Amino acid sequence: MKELSKEQKANKVVHFRRVIKYRSWFGWLFTIVGGVLFGVGMNNLQAPMVILNGGLFFAYGLFMVWQAKRALANLDQSGV
Repeated sequence: MKELSKEQKANKVVHFRRVIKYRSWFGWLFTIVGGVLFGVGMNNLQAPMVILNGGLFFAYGLFMVWQAKRALANLDQSGV
């Protein structure tokens, strides 16, 4: 496998940072949507699947945000 030039490495890091930023944004979006779904499900207790989906969306959104922050911290820590 060939070695990447410094410019190619820099471009990959810039792209990865952009992916991390969008993952964080969508994580917050999932968290908000999950909270709304959970609230709607709790208002209408006849819809347990909506409550379940809301909780799962909320949890996955928080996981995405946590994962993005951890990846960014590791990237910053490596000095790239």
